Amino acid sequence: MKKWSTLLFLSLIPIFGFAQQHILVAYFSQSGSTQKMAEEIANGIASEDQIALLKPIDEVNSEDLLNAQAIIVGSPVYNGNPAPELLAFLNSWPFEGRLLKDKIGAAFCSGGGISLGEEAVLHSIHRAMLIHGMLILGGNEVESAFGASAITDEGPFEGVDPLFLEKAKGLGIRVAQWVKKIHSSHTGK
Repeated sequence: MKKWSTLLFLSLIPIFGFAQQHILVAYFSQSGSTQKMAEEIANGIASEDQIALLKPIDEVNSEDLLNAQAIIVGSPVYNGNPAPELLAFLNSWPFEGRLLKDKIGAAFCSGGGISLGEEAVLHSIHRAMLIHGMLILGGNEVESAFGASAITDEGPFEGVDPLFLEKAKGLGIRVAQWVKKIHSSHTGK
């Protein structure tokens, strides 16, 4: 119920002309695996009573980025790199004036096999965020120190295993908790 009321509220923003602060979860997904990770990150954010704005990268606009308290970005692994579409998205972010400076940033990805470049993809996203002056967070566990990642088609893994979905949820929870900490330090609440 809470999830739908949040989505309804977000859909009314353009009508009433005000911006609701949110945590943006932006992703590119071709097979659906990265989207599943994104959805679980959004569930983690919602579990902390924060608003998750979940969007594929081709639906994200400048206001989504600028009004976000945190930005979590995800991509599938393409030859050890983020998808070209994801790189184009990162390269489109507003640069002049460092408008994204001091926002929290985090990354997630999915890859077809072990050692195909999951950590390289996470670090590539991190580097882009650092250029903008963002503050980078990893996941809740040491096994997700650089962010959430999933292996989808090798060994015992077929599709997105619940193990990886739990790490995605943990990333959403951690980012939401830090957003709340930062907000409370500024408001005294």
